[in-house]
Amino acid sequence: PFNRNEVVVFNPPDRFREIMVNNYGGSNKKTKEALIKRIVAVEGDEVQVRGGKLFINGKKQDEPFTAEDAAYDFGPVTVPTGNVLVLGDNRNHSLDGHIWGFLPRENVIGRAVFIYWPPWRVGNDGMF
Repeated sequence: PFNRNEVVVFNPPDRFREIMVNNYGGSNKKTKEALIKRIVAVEGDEVQVRGGKLFINGKKQDEPFTAEDAAYDFGPVTVPTGNVLVLGDNRNHSLDGHIWGFLPRENVIGRAVFIYWPPWRVGNDGMF
């Protein structure tokens, strides 16, 4: 099972590919490259972004890893069975689940185990 705040590597869902090709002229090859994002919600969770903050099941989340508050509103939505919701830590510049929707669990390839950027965060503190 996957947990909130885990950073995962995954094959993008079809909706991501459609957006890349239709809106950004992305090549079919480019749209199949693996991505890395943070799981913010798991199946059954109610998710909302309002006032720049992420709320899971009505509770504001502490997210010291985000670059800035979100400049968008999202939800509320409930994560369907067999899916997770992933968002990029750089919320306002990330083509992520708030745009293309939920990620099927079977698309996840693995978990990130080491931070190497930015240099002052090198290591795996807080990843497990």
